[in-house]
Amino acid sequence: MGVEVRWNIPSTLTDNYTKTIISKSTAEQGPYQMVQEFDTIRNGVPVVSWTDNSGVRSGYYIAEFFDPITETKFTDYSLGYFPLTPREKRLTDYVLGWIPEVMKPDITEADKSMALRLSLNHFNVRPPETNFNINSFPRNYEQYLIAGAQVQIAVLKFLKISIRDFSYGDLGFSINIERGTKISKAIEDLTNIYNNTIEQAKWNFINQGVGLGTIPLSISIGSSLNRGLMNVLDIMQAQGR
Repeated sequence: MGVEVRWNIPSTLTDNYTKTIISKSTAEQGPYQMVQEFDTIRNGVPVVSWTDNSGVRSGYYIAEFFDPITETKFTDYSLGYFPLTPREKRLTDYVLGWIPEVMKPDITEADKSMALRLSLNHFNVRPPETNFNINSFPRNYEQYLIAGAQVQIAVLKFLKISIRDFSYGDLGFSINIERGTKISKAIEDLTNIYNNTIEQAKWNFINQGVGLGTIPLSISIGSSLNRGLMNVLDIMQAQGR
């Protein structure tokens, strides 16, 4: 069936790097082997996707850029990522519906995928630990993935937006753009609500207790027990065992 791989073109890439080399590996740290080479620009449009007919979504891909004249590679490379699955797209579309308009232009498909996976990881590691993936995650708990992804996107974009804040004054007229403080407060409020609700929800995934059996005790045993009542050895000794 194969898998589609996508990547982003580095903003500092120059025109002399006319070839793109795709390499893949079964492990994130490699080793990576080249599987495809093609023109970086095709019909005036940058090529940012490729289908690996023998690939799987558990694989890892990188895109490197090559100058065939000088036979040198660009100093940086791009990580390959997979397009959103139908379920991922549905969940992240909910998230985008709640994101302020000022953030939306900077949110890429890779950002949405990252935020959703960070939200999933946060849900899994919250005690008691679970081991869900996107496919196995319970449908009736999806609201926690959506809320968590909303927080993650706000955190990811907070610094970039807040650093654009400014104040301007001219002959008595002044304008103050201060979005950072409001976004920071929104992140704090959303996180508090999310943490309080997820704490209750995760109780449903606790394994039930298992009895290991007891020993018969007489009514008069109380006078024989040591102060260390919780020490099972004291109970045994009181019964002469």
